[in-house]
Amino acid sequence: MTRYLVALSLGPVQSMIGAARRTRDLWCGSWLLSEAARAAARVLNERHPGCLVFPRPDRPEELLPQPRATANISNVLRAEILAADAEEVRALCGDAKHAAAARLTELGNAARRKVAVREDVWSAQIDDILECYAAWVPCEGSYSEASRRLGAALAARKATRDFGPSRLPASGGLPKSSLDGSLETVLPKDLKNQDVRRRLGLSKNEQLDALGVMKRLAGDPEQFTAYSRIAADPWIESLGQEQQRELCEAYEPLVGSQLATRVKGNDGIYDALPYDAQLLYSFRLETSDRNQRGERAEEVERIAGCMRSISASAGQPVPYAAILKADGDRMGQLLAKASSVEQSRSISQALHGFALRVREIVQRHRGHAIYAGGDDVLALVPLPQSIACAEELAEQFRASLESVSSELNVAEKEQPTLSVGLGIGHFMQPLGALRARAEEAEKLAKGDNTNCPRNALAVVLGIRSGGEHSVRFRWSNTEALADLKAIVEAFRGHMLPSRIAYDIRAIDQRMGWLPEDDGSDAKGIRLAEVRRLQDRARAAGEKLAPEQRKLIERRVAAQRLAEVADLLIVARWLAARTAAEVGE
Repeated sequence: MTRYLVALSLGPVQSMIGAARRTRDLWCGSWLLSEAARAAARVLNERHPGCLVFPRPDRPEELLPQPRATANISNVLRAEILAADAEEVRALCGDAKHAAAARLTELGNAARRKVAVREDVWSAQIDDILECYAAWVPCEGSYSEASRRLGAALAARKATRDFGPSRLPASGGLPKSSLDGSLETVLPKDLKNQDVRRRLGLSKNEQLDALGVMKRLAGDPEQFTAYSRIAADPWIESLGQEQQRELCEAYEPLVGSQLATRVKGNDGIYDALPYDAQLLYSFRLETSDRNQRGERAEEVERIAGCMRSISASAGQPVPYAAILKADGDRMGQLLAKASSVEQSRSISQALHGFALRVREIVQRHRGHAIYAGGDDVLALVPLPQSIACAEELAEQFRASLESVSSELNVAEKEQPTLSVGLGIGHFMQPLGALRARAEEAEKLAKGDNTNCPRNALAVVLGIRSGGEHSVRFRWSNTEALADLKAIVEAFRGHMLPSRIAYDIRAIDQRMGWLPEDDGSDAKGIRLAEVRRLQDRARAAGEKLAPEQRKLIERRVAAQRLAEVADLLIVARWLAARTAAEVGE
């Protein structure tokens, strides 16, 4: 018998997760890929109990199908098995691949029963969704060397394409899917039932392939939380119980009319208004009113009247939220230090423990985790709680990896940390733009090798009617982070005027002739201009308090004026609960 290291990689990630036009697509795509990986991991663990290296769940039950998984299973699996020869390993990998495909087909068939489809196109596509690559190497020599050879073998296998005959039917002339445009629609030509189109989230001319239908209907759609509900949450929480009850009573009939969806997942934290919340916004109400005039106008008018009554005193909800994207730092170096499979399993267990805590942490901050697997996190978070959520995740990651880092004698300055990016955007922006902003924020947090790399928080704000603004601070820069949170609280308490950021930007542009170095004269001139501005500034009709003046002056001394302006703009958005607080 020979000991083998085995790796399986499932995908493709782009079509499974990346091809998404709604946050529901993003969430369901992540869940589908995780369920496929879970099924493959279960086969490996059942045939060779305890063989898994990545993932390393605490209990075998965690590998059973999970309609509402606490932690996702990564799409790359690793195991150590004892086999007679390579052919036995090949057969095992084939069985794991078959189990993953079967789980995906099972979820697809459950979705198909909810809507009419072109059976021939569906059957061809459903069998071709999943890609699974496997590689294995005998454990000869050191574990580190075997691990390196396994990584190279898997990369070579993924680069080797299989060109078999096409199994797709002759479907020329069919429209392409609206999600990524690569495959033909599975929806029938005469799909004019508006209720079905609403259930699928489709406009008049949009189409879906088999995977697209699965993303819209697989699992329990009510367990998904819409981006609009996340955005509106701070405003909803600020309402009285009677106002919340009135909104619920007005919203419920819209669910039966397919104009709204329920939100029951995430352990019921949104029970104050368990709906998608889109029709709390006047611009969405106007669109629904035009589309439903003469059909369900009475139901739309009821929620509109309710909102007019409530918004007279409470304002309208802010239409912005944050997509949080986080990734572990120095994980490659940590994994390379593992000189035995037991040490690799310890790292894996630590990462799994962190992933199990992610959803709890995000929920505590009123958000919903889309993906939590290993050191990768993707979540939706309301603006006021986003910084605190990012900070707690970073601290939990550090604590989760601390013990295993010590066991591997990792120097303190090289220990794993978590870089977190917050991409803030309007919920009417295309999901592709929102995701790209979150990825940009994560990349900014990662930094580069010359500019304070990794271990940082970055926020990128995209204003729908304006440009983008960003801030970045390392987690070790406690003074800057404390100042950011203090400025957010100052805006929340109306102790800073909304225009102060733009006035500081005007000073920066006016003082552009000054050098950008740290010369005391240039800094002194800029600081004097900011102080003159603060003398004139008024918040709620009052002069700025000494604490707010010192706060801004401290940031002016530490950063360029353009960076301070961006910091103030971002902080104003992070403090917002109503649309008026961001000028909308």
